[in-house]
Amino acid sequence: MRFAAAGTRSSVLLFATFVAAARSVLAQEGAQAPQPPEGSVIINLPSADPIREGSLQLLINHRFSDPVQGSTLHSFFSFFSGTDVAVGLSYAPLRGLEAGFLRGQTLEDWEVFAKYGVLSSPDSPLHAAVRIGGDIKGQKDFADRASFFAQAVVAFTIAGRVRVSAVPTFSTQATGQQDSLGGLRRANVLNVPLAISGRITRSINILGEFVPREDSPGAAWIAAIEKTVPRHRFSFSVGSLRDTTVDQYVASDFRGLSPHNIYFGFNIIRQWKLK
Repeated sequence: MRFAAAGTRSSVLLFATFVAAARSVLAQEGAQAPQPPEGSVIINLPSADPIREGSLQLLINHRFSDPVQGSTLHSFFSFFSGTDVAVGLSYAPLRGLEAGFLRGQTLEDWEVFAKYGVLSSPDSPLHAAVRIGGDIKGQKDFADRASFFAQAVVAFTIAGRVRVSAVPTFSTQATGQQDSLGGLRRANVLNVPLAISGRITRSINILGEFVPREDSPGAAWIAAIEKTVPRHRFSFSVGSLRDTTVDQYVASDFRGLSPHNIYFGFNIIRQWKLK
């Protein structure tokens, strides 16, 4: 009987400890604001949220070069076509501050940037950030290979599930969508790309970006479905916009390519907590 009583007391104590721990976890989860349905990068555009302090982020952009239209089983519907790849790395040394680079393949681009969250309260549906940087082209055929850009990111989140963003962007030089060297280049381009993202489940998001075209009505666009797991994001994209650096996507210039061409692509994002 003594052993039974002792066992009962132990069981009650263990159960009480478990309940207290569960209540603590639930309270912490309840205190946390819903996370927005996007990371620090939407698809190509920056989001209003830098990565967390002390985190290192690896970004890989992969865009197939042949459009889906006209592709066949021989090219596996463009999946076996050539690709344009960009690899980026960024770090957040301080809360709200993210700095890094993106190395693109198309024109041997180097994009360096710093982003700071000027409005990032978890209790507010309105978030905002500023992002500045420059693009440098490794291709020697360009006379002016360096450009400067500045971006403001303003985002409004609805019920923690849908976010709408505007990204006013200025670049001292824009090269437009590239399939070969040459083509029209513009100076001092101002554009306002838009983005929308939504949470379907706790780990699946849908994303969309729209970049107005200067030379004709409408917009270049790209959409993606994103799967998230802790510290990982994978998105599969489809759309008319293949560019990933600011000086290229800000112009949204197809340079003789059909604006109706659709391209596949994907993004891979991995984060590490360093401190």
